[in-house]
Amino acid sequence: MQREAILLVDGQEILNFGRQSIPTFVPGHRLNSGPFGTMGVGLPFAVGAKAAKPSAQVICLHGDGSFGQKAMELDTAVRHKLSLLCVISLNGGWTADPERNKPGRDLGYTRYDKMAEALGCYAEYVEEPEEIRPALQRAWRKVEEGMVGFVNVKTDYRARATTVTLLQPRDLSVRRRLTERGAATCPFHLGS
Repeated sequence: MQREAILLVDGQEILNFGRQSIPTFVPGHRLNSGPFGTMGVGLPFAVGAKAAKPSAQVICLHGDGSFGQKAMELDTAVRHKLSLLCVISLNGGWTADPERNKPGRDLGYTRYDKMAEALGCYAEYVEEPEEIRPALQRAWRKVEEGMVGFVNVKTDYRARATTVTLLQPRDLSVRRRLTERGAATCPFHLGS
């Protein structure tokens, strides 16, 4: 990924993974769906970013559920020759579910790569970790040739992104002090 690339990340687990592990270095070059309220905006944002900055490297990293909401925007990208790379984290559902007990979570393992290919994209399906880098490299070469690149990566439904909580005030005296400092709406407070 180029230092000035525009990165779009959309989904739930993949959004959290992307926020934690993929850096961006230019202001305004990272767009995402926010905290779950606007899932599905990743590919439309990527199409818009490429239209606005045709010479920029545009990479869209999507969860399978959020991608399914706006998948036909691949057709828009192909028709308008907006060469971008779209990578799907295909974990088969809306969120990680190690115990498989979340109702409505399962979406199945949709072969979005076949749909992408039918729309005119260069598309690959990846099941093994060692296949990911070569598939991305092949797809990126096609993007450089002017195509839309698409890589559908089957991921583990149990994989969860984790975050570190810096402070969780549990006792009333800490909560009272935070409220007095103006942190009433914040679950943690940093600084003096």
